[in-house]
Amino acid sequence: MSSENLPIIGEHLLKNYNTGDIVTWVHDLRTEKIGIILDVFNAQFSNRLFPTAKIYIMGEDRHEEVLLSSLTNISNIKD
Repeated sequence: MSSENLPIIGEHLLKNYNTGDIVTWVHDLRTEKIGIILDVFNAQFSNRLFPTAKIYIMGEDRHEEVLLSSLTNISNIKD
């Protein structure tokens, strides 16, 4: 099955997050992180697509991919 025919789990989240948004999330169940969204895309896991963001992590000078369902938007660029 090609990725264009796969179901997107949480598709509604794609309209809530944009490049440039500042977000927070809990990492390792104990550490809250803050970052800036660099890209929003669908990542394939098994036979499903999940909305995901590539995020620059503030204070760590690195990037991480995080599912949109784990994020809280604290500064939306549309505001």
